[in-house]
Amino acid sequence: MFTLGSPRRIRAERRDRSVGWIGVAWSGMAPWCLLLLGSLLVLHLAQWRGGMDSVRWWMWFVVGGIGFILPFAMFASGVALGRVRAHSRHLARMALAIGIAFGSLSYVLTAWVEPELHHAYLTTLEPATAERSRFGPQTPAGILRNLRFVEANPPEEYATSVDARHRRPPNVLRWVLHRPVALAVFGLTNLLLGMLATRVTVHLRRQSRRNARIAIGVFGGIAFLACVGLAAPIQPFLRDGTLRSGVLSAWIPLAFPLTEALLLCYLIRRKRG
Repeated sequence: MFTLGSPRRIRAERRDRSVGWIGVAWSGMAPWCLLLLGSLLVLHLAQWRGGMDSVRWWMWFVVGGIGFILPFAMFASGVALGRVRAHSRHLARMALAIGIAFGSLSYVLTAWVEPELHHAYLTTLEPATAERSRFGPQTPAGILRNLRFVEANPPEEYATSVDARHRRPPNVLRWVLHRPVALAVFGLTNLLLGMLATRVTVHLRRQSRRNARIAIGVFGGIAFLACVGLAAPIQPFLRDGTLRSGVLSAWIPLAFPLTEALLLCYLIRRKRG
């Protein structure tokens, strides 16, 4: 039996609280994950990409889609956590832990599991696609092998084709290497933005409050995607051969959500007066 204040009881209570907080965060995020994953599926169906009759293709699509979607859906987790902030003095610490956990899950799925599944799918295709899997799965380990090869054997002309990985620009490889980490950090920042949006809109009417939070989340996600597209080094290379820094290209888009967080913090402090 537990005695009052015993270490075992305290640990059990902390574990129960942690599970409860994770449940709150997941319940807020799950509907948006399903919605966004369904939207991605509709886009794929509209373009009718080959391979949809393969189980391996579906595994690759679902895992890759979830890993990509999680950081965007984490805004809803922040909103859900922000709603119950008055019930715990440990909200900031728990939110940080949950954000790191979900962000880490996104990184593992996008950087490791999804490339492994993609590689497994490519092995089922015709031999003509063998070049696509020349350096193995495009996990961080595979990307580093590719990068070391290109740096040791510079080609006469770089190319971004998936069928010419031995000629891929080093900056593009570094961008691909850093992109999943930056996306995971965006997820953590997005969870914080959800909590801040909850506090900024707390005095609005119910319907207005809900619409305002959705607008902040959707706008922030679309704007971040736009920043990723603008910062990506592939288009400048295709346009005029510019080898823009891949590391900076991966991390610069985070400037937008961080600026958004500072703005929301300013609005909260201004309301406090």
